[in-house]
Amino acid sequence: MQIKKNVSIKNLNTFCVDVKTKYFVQVETVEKLKKVLRNYKDEKIFILGGGSNTLFVNDWDGLMLKIDIKGKKVKKKEDENYVYVECNSGELWDDFVHWTVENNYAGIENMVMIPGTVGGAVAQNIAAYGQNITDVLFEIVVWNIKNEKERILKPENCNFAYRSSNFKHEWKNKYIITKVIFKLKKESGDLELSYHERAGRYGSLLEELQTFAKEPYSLKDVLRAVKNQREKRLPSVDMCGTCGSFFQNPVVSLKKFKELQRKIPDLQSYPVEGLNYEKGEKQEEFVKIPAGRLLDELGWKGSWDGNVGVSEKHALCVVTNKKAKGKDVLKFTRKMKKSVKESYGVELVEEVNIVL
Repeated sequence: MQIKKNVSIKNLNTFCVDVKTKYFVQVETVEKLKKVLRNYKDEKIFILGGGSNTLFVNDWDGLMLKIDIKGKKVKKKEDENYVYVECNSGELWDDFVHWTVENNYAGIENMVMIPGTVGGAVAQNIAAYGQNITDVLFEIVVWNIKNEKERILKPENCNFAYRSSNFKHEWKNKYIITKVIFKLKKESGDLELSYHERAGRYGSLLEELQTFAKEPYSLKDVLRAVKNQREKRLPSVDMCGTCGSFFQNPVVSLKKFKELQRKIPDLQSYPVEGLNYEKGEKQEEFVKIPAGRLLDELGWKGSWDGNVGVSEKHALCVVTNKKAKGKDVLKFTRKMKKSVKESYGVELVEEVNIVL
């Protein structure tokens, strides 16, 4: 087992921030993971997946674990309409999505091209183009760092909320996701094609499909349509440093939304799912609004300050020339937050995990 010291992780995070970690190890098996944790139990631990949703501001003074546990298979447990697929947490999410589509398993095809690992996708509670990962989760297998025991969790145990879960908060550095069991449809009958962008440049998912395919649409057609849309909207990690969307789409009250509409008449809203509400509050009293639109209205799209800027494709995507320091990105994004707060009274929340 090779433990490296003072390792740069510039090539292991998609912002390409050049920070170092005191100790670094890549683990390919659960047994190796257990051994490392026992040997370095006094060190501060950071779990690294694909590095696609993290901004490192300083060096990491502890042990960084790169989870690279691979493998996926269909479990024997099946029923007439569904298939149960077991996938290890180190698999790349995008590779897994393509594999399910190739096998005609439906349920995650709209979430193609989301970077990172399967474990990271679960912890982050990803969603895209009308599909949510929580809708297809069956079980999550984790390793408890403290008591050195495996535990099987059900989705309802994990406090999933909009772009959040216990894995990002209470269970951070307590549980490590080792594998996930997904419940996917065997047939692609009910495709999710409801996504649309009102008053936008790219239209709806259905309109994208109609440019190259005819009904009945297949899973491969939907996957291609989503990829087409994402390539139009998002910057490439090959061309720049980025974590994609830097901020969450804010959730506001209907009263606040109507107030914002007086400033931005064609501001779009979406229904909110999977949130925890205070006593007496109802889900229909809140809506989700596009953070990118607020930033776009304020002229952030395409703007730069030194080595950090905003993509010309989407105002929600912070980008770098791969030379920026973490503190440069943090300073820039705090200015973005401040401008939205001052202009619209909306507090943007980072979707990216910031490691100080």
